[in-house]
This record gives sequence, structure tokens and C-alpha cells, in this order.
Amino acid sequence: MITVIVKYQVPGDSDRAEVAAMFKQGADGMFKGMPHLYSKQFCFDENSREGLSVYLWENRSAAEAFFSDAFVEGFSASMGCVPDIAYYDNLVTVDNLSGDVLTD
Repeated sequence: MITVIVKYQVPGDSDRAEVAAMFKQGADGMFKGMPHLYSKQFCFDENSREGLSVYLWENRSAAEAFFSDAFVEGFSASMGCVPDIAYYDNLVTVDNLSGDVLTD
């Protein structure tokens, strides 16, 4: 498993509820049921306007295929900034919803 952390600035002056609605639309339209993606968290700090997305992928090749140059270009065009993307080997995940501990 691989965890990818993406940091970016959220443009404009949207409040928390408006940003949450935008994230929900993206979750439903793009990420729900996506192959090889185990989970994705959309995070937002209203004071700094920093967005943080945390992805848990099945493997690094699936993650790298998603975070292509085309993804970065599209993200930059829609959000007005280049995202910072970092990859981490995910060794252990505690999943309290399923009551499981996942290991790579």
C-alpha cells in the first residue's frame, strides 16, 4: 500500500461549508468506487486556506498513474496552484470501521 499526501492552497474566499460541498462533489464524481484507491480524505484549514488530501492506494504504480502530468496540469488549471505531492510506504493501517488492521 502507498499513502500519498497532496498539499495545495484553496483559491478564493469560500467558507468551510462551500469548500466541503466542492470536496463532496469531487468525492462522488471522481473518487467513489475508483479502482486501486482504498480511501481518500479531503482536509481543509480555513485560516491558512490550505487543502490537504490523503490517499491510500493499493500500490505505488496505481498512485503514480493517477498523479500524472495531466493530473497536475488539470489541478493547476482548476485550483490556480501546483500541488505538492509526496509518496509514503504505508506499512500498517488501523481501520476501526471494519475492525481490522491492514499490513502491506
